[in-house]
Amino acid sequence: MNRTIYVVLVVAAALAVAGFRLSASGQNMQANGRQVHAQPPANMLVAKAKPEAITRADEYPDASVQGPSWLKHLGLTVSKTQMGKVGTRVFDPATPDKKPEAATGSPARTDNLKPIVQRFLSTFRAGPEQSSEILNEKFVVAGADLYRWNCQGCHGPDGKGSEPEINSVQGPVQGTSAALAKARMEARGIEADDDMINQMTELAAASLRDRLQHGGKSMPSFEYLRTDEVEALLGHLEKLSGVPPTKRDGLLVPESAVRVAEHIERGTCHICHDAAGPGAGQASLKQGTIPSLISLPRDHSLSGVVHQVQYGSCDMMKMTGGDVMPAYPYFTEEEIAAVYFAKSAARK
Repeated sequence: MNRTIYVVLVVAAALAVAGFRLSASGQNMQANGRQVHAQPPANMLVAKAKPEAITRADEYPDASVQGPSWLKHLGLTVSKTQMGKVGTRVFDPATPDKKPEAATGSPARTDNLKPIVQRFLSTFRAGPEQSSEILNEKFVVAGADLYRWNCQGCHGPDGKGSEPEINSVQGPVQGTSAALAKARMEARGIEADDDMINQMTELAAASLRDRLQHGGKSMPSFEYLRTDEVEALLGHLEKLSGVPPTKRDGLLVPESAVRVAEHIERGTCHICHDAAGPGAGQASLKQGTIPSLISLPRDHSLSGVVHQVQYGSCDMMKMTGGDVMPAYPYFTEEEIAAVYFAKSAARK
């Protein structure tokens, strides 16, 4: 292969990988309230990855999210960023009685979580130990679920992000596909060198995994993801990016309600909410304080938290100095309940 073409392709691959980051410019971006649509569920195939240990309820306080929110870490405020807002459009405060728009697809496998949460509620009064064991029962989820919990709030249901602050994941993921690279080269009449293509795509894949593990200047780390979870997530990212199916396509991984809670907390809630701190009292609201995660089960009922998450808050919050919370209708009631119960356990 011509040396010039080789250099161009290497540079292109490097640029694609570099695109998988939130912009490091530090510029404050105003919310644009654009509408996006949920992604259809992933294929339901049997996972081949070996399950690893699932977080238990009595271990949760140590495994739970800790410290200030990611926005505080970056020195940003909710009103000056798109992070956490790209998963769906902001709920219209002019129609407070309107239900949030239903997702165009349903969660891939978390229907298995519903009976677990229902049984937890029915046995909670019988004894915390028995109900705690229920939250540790295992079921399987798909990469689409892992994406919703950990990525969709910033990168959107299609993975395209919100330029220029939040870049698309599609280019970097496409850069990891040898089949896609070869097809593109052949379409341009370029002779494909398999060894060279494999070298480039392996480099791109390593960079993508490194970004998931360590994060970036503006992107948090996802080091809490297990190996099998990473594989399932990458399988869904490949599907979003139009990459030809690989062995990761349709992988399912074992989770528990407690682990689901950890994903949602770390991947979505902790973007804006501190782990500990003040609650949502009137004084805090007037000061524009975002309530901490640990305070939610103390200050709010389960139904209240579910409503707030699925519907978001209204512009009236701005009148008291607060920030508008976006709606997350792509989280099910059972998923939100899992977070609520896990935070209740962490307070004890």
